[in-house]
Amino acid sequence: MLKSLYISSFVIIDEMQVDFHEGMSVLTGETGAGKSIIIDAIGQLCGQRSSAQLVRQGQEKAIIEGIFEIDENDEVVKAFEEIGLDFDNDIIIHKEIHANGKSNIKVNYHPVTNAALKIIAPYLIHIHSQFETQTIFSIKNHLTILDRYIADDYLKDDYLQYYRKYRETLKKIKDINEVDMSDERIEYYQSQYDELKDLEYSDEDIENLEHEVEIMKNYEKLNAHIRQFDHLVNDNHGVLEQLQSAIDELDSVKEYDDFKEDYNQLYNTYYSLSDIVGSIMQSYEGIDFDEYRFNEINEELFQIQRLQRKYGYSMKAIYKARDELKEKIDASLHRDEMLEELEREKEKYYKLAYDAATSWHQKRQECALEFEKRIQQQLTDLYLDKARFHIAFEETDLSKDGMDKVVFTVSMNAGQAFTPLNESASGGEISRVMLAIKIITLNQMSVDTVIFDEVDTGVSGKVADAIGQKMKMLSADKQVICITHLPQVAVHATHHYALHKESEDNETYTSIQEVKGEERVSEIAKMLSGDSITEEALNNARSLLNH
Repeated sequence: MLKSLYISSFVIIDEMQVDFHEGMSVLTGETGAGKSIIIDAIGQLCGQRSSAQLVRQGQEKAIIEGIFEIDENDEVVKAFEEIGLDFDNDIIIHKEIHANGKSNIKVNYHPVTNAALKIIAPYLIHIHSQFETQTIFSIKNHLTILDRYIADDYLKDDYLQYYRKYRETLKKIKDINEVDMSDERIEYYQSQYDELKDLEYSDEDIENLEHEVEIMKNYEKLNAHIRQFDHLVNDNHGVLEQLQSAIDELDSVKEYDDFKEDYNQLYNTYYSLSDIVGSIMQSYEGIDFDEYRFNEINEELFQIQRLQRKYGYSMKAIYKARDELKEKIDASLHRDEMLEELEREKEKYYKLAYDAATSWHQKRQECALEFEKRIQQQLTDLYLDKARFHIAFEETDLSKDGMDKVVFTVSMNAGQAFTPLNESASGGEISRVMLAIKIITLNQMSVDTVIFDEVDTGVSGKVADAIGQKMKMLSADKQVICITHLPQVAVHATHHYALHKESEDNETYTSIQEVKGEERVSEIAKMLSGDSITEEALNNARSLLNH
């Protein structure tokens, strides 16, 4: 959950600190007070693109910091491993946006990129904005929504392993058919392969050779320094002899408690130092300059570097090139046999992929019926009791998504034919359909915090009240933060934050305050009647809150 948010010099916000709680929280205020700006600031912590326009005019930088608390699970731990950080239940995200448009991001005080932020953001918070509502109009998103509801990666992974094999086999057939099989080309491939076929080096082997030749290059300098070191440490009047003499002088006073501990420490230090010196000299004695070996290594490295320039700068790339050359030579010498074998593989993997896609398709159809029933119940609760929701399936050629194309269709009135959602629903209706889908699919997501940015657009009265109830129910399992202009929604919140905008010396300032008791009554009354709060509006506000 989002525990706290700090914003400084961001758009019209000078400085703001707000602590959030579990359950449902609502943000209200007049148009332009900065409600959506707070959501934009949270969006920055989720990896949204920053720009210089977000920095408050006249300031050098904007600062946004959010503190999140999340439960540990395999997915979120893997996401943190992917960005090179250890998982912690308390996550602090700090982002600075400078007036030149550049930004700095830290997660738990470690610098990260915006791309890294996007990897962990889906496990921290989900923002449902008016823009996202429009995504339901795009048919290409419908299959993704259904699969998110199904949440069965086994069927998907089972299909994709065969589909990828099928596609790889198709590519091999295509490559063989397109490759130049002339004698000159075959001879060229063979000459390249011959210079790689006996190559047996790892990247670590090459690093060791480079290290060895570097030591040989500097042998004279190394030899001079080590000999001087040996003279200073081991010769008569050297460091070790002098230290031994000093310890001998202390030997007669070691029985005194004032000197005993220091004597023992100095004594142990002497023998540790002797061990270190011995190790240095042993390493030095293992080094010898062999001119034949020096020339041999240089020649090896020269040949390796030549191959790296030609085929790739890692041994993995070179070995990949060798394997590809071998395949081309084999294809040229045994073209017909290879094509026959690849055709058999193609048929095999196509059948396996098709069977797996069929299983996936059947699972989708089963879950689609369940999904339809649950959406239908949600729509009834949201006063769309005449509406009908149906997922239409169309079989397609095999693709990364299997064999299905799905379209969300609705009939908004009794007797009306089913049509794609974007062709038949009004703004208020589409908001409710999207909310219904969101409520159903959010339970499959591991994110703890959900933000609704004016999801109640285009509705009022009892419909707004129903939307508020839905978000209240959702807040039993998720932290819900909602921006609204409707009192029927606001009264369902456990925590109410009011935003106020003030102008001073041609500057605009936004502040936020959690309101309780009579302050909250006044805020609800203001939503009912505007700035001029009447006694009737206050009574209506109390009635709504009590209800």
